Amino acid sequence: MQRAGRYGRTPLSYTSAPRWGAETRAAFGGAKSRDVSSLPFSSSRALCPKAEVFITSLRKPDTAVGSFLERERPWGRVPSIHALPPAPVKSVLARRREAMAAVFLPGNLQDEATCSVCLEFFKDPVSIECGHNFCRACIVKSWKDLEMDFPCPQCREVFQQKSLRPNRQLANMSEIISQFALRGAKGAEEDGLCVKHREALKLYCKDDRRSICVVCDRSREHRPHAVVPVDEASEEYKKTIETERQKLLVEFEGLRQFLHDQEHILLGQLDKMEKSIAKRQNENITDLSKEITLLNKLIAELEEKIQQPVLEFLKDVMSIISRSDEVKCQKPVPVCTDMKMHVCNFSLKTVVLEKVLKRFKENLRDELGRGEKEDLTLDPDSANHLLILSADLKSVRMGCRKQELPDNPKRFDTNSRVLATTGFKSGRHYWEVEVGASDGWAFGVAKESVRRKGLTQFSPEEGIWAVQQNGGRYWAVTSPQRTPLCLGQKLSKVRVYLDYEGEEVSFYNAENMQHIFTFNVAFREKVFPLFSVCSTVTYIKLCS
Repeated sequence: MQRAGRYGRTPLSYTSAPRWGAETRAAFGGAKSRDVSSLPFSSSRALCPKAEVFITSLRKPDTAVGSFLERERPWGRVPSIHALPPAPVKSVLARRREAMAAVFLPGNLQDEATCSVCLEFFKDPVSIECGHNFCRACIVKSWKDLEMDFPCPQCREVFQQKSLRPNRQLANMSEIISQFALRGAKGAEEDGLCVKHREALKLYCKDDRRSICVVCDRSREHRPHAVVPVDEASEEYKKTIETERQKLLVEFEGLRQFLHDQEHILLGQLDKMEKSIAKRQNENITDLSKEITLLNKLIAELEEKIQQPVLEFLKDVMSIISRSDEVKCQKPVPVCTDMKMHVCNFSLKTVVLEKVLKRFKENLRDELGRGEKEDLTLDPDSANHLLILSADLKSVRMGCRKQELPDNPKRFDTNSRVLATTGFKSGRHYWEVEVGASDGWAFGVAKESVRRKGLTQFSPEEGIWAVQQNGGRYWAVTSPQRTPLCLGQKLSKVRVYLDYEGEEVSFYNAENMQHIFTFNVAFREKVFPLFSVCSTVTYIKLCS
């Protein structure tokens, strides 16, 4: 037996008593060394049936371990276990929890309720002659082509005839355990465990596009599937996403450069045409001024000739008339024919560009649709006292007075915010939000550890990435200053797209898929959709 150290006791082992009798060693299962300090009462009693040692608690001064060692050790007394410093006394509730944990072992229970052939919970379990249990469909399939010598799939014992006995108690137990497993599914997912087998999700199934455990990998469902470690899958998808991201950036940049070049060319042409028009206008004005001067001179001569006597008037009248006939008023030459031709050409280019943009938007919509559409609901336990949630937990507005709600760690006690019930720590997801036309709303995503108590700002430093309408304008909540958003139209429905591994949160106008803003975030924890309403004249509604 080893003494307790300064900071805690070391495991109690019987290797320090080499001269114990064979019977005692056999009582402990024949092992060379066995740690019994952490065994519950029932296990300790099972270990020592021959010595009849009933160890109720190794941490109580009134322990039977000392007397047991004294009886079994023939060469004298051993140091009394009473000298060991007692551990802090646990509360009754803590001891009850430990007892419950010792009785309800989800992993062990699920193993007992799992068929060794299909690795699923028993369905219509039957027992065979050796005592092993299987799903009726599994054992029938295993013996399908056999007419004699039916082997047990587990122990390989061979039987001469089929004998399947229904095991109703096991069926009931499997049903109960499966219900417990379903209840623990949500907690298991949050802890990164397999819902079915309570094992770590270390593998990724490419066919089903979800994480699985090693037990799932061996099941019939995933045997033909392509399965890789989650780290490898993550790196592979990150590379794929980065490649697609670079392609999109190149396409965006090419489109942006094309529009910039076209704008520069057209503005240059317009400037050139304006100068040409001004030049021709000045030339026309000069020519018309000369013609007007000549006409005024002829008019003056005619008026003077009219005042002369008849004989003198008739002498030169024909020369004046011939001179007036020579004066031809030229019509101004139109100068916008070239402009009309260029406008027609530009219109044709615009039609082509509209088709390209339409196809690009359709491709973008398809790309965003690859994520999983989420049917979100609001979490009433996180809602601020001023927020009023609808009965279906799909919409939120701000009330005029505080509601009497229980305070809990999840609730925002100062900021008028509310989270969704569903959070995400992997994958691609999107949801759509309907917003009111008035000021006073904001939404986006927030990290799970976002502060709920006290006044906090909307900012990436606080773990919030969102857009908002405030002061009659739309903003992206960036740091150190907000970024104004020039959208050209009112927002009524917005799509939020979350790519956890791609480290992006993007916002789009759901009506025409116009890009609004994108945050690049290296996520380190689970994130939840966040919504805020700080005005009684607006609202936020989650679209199904």
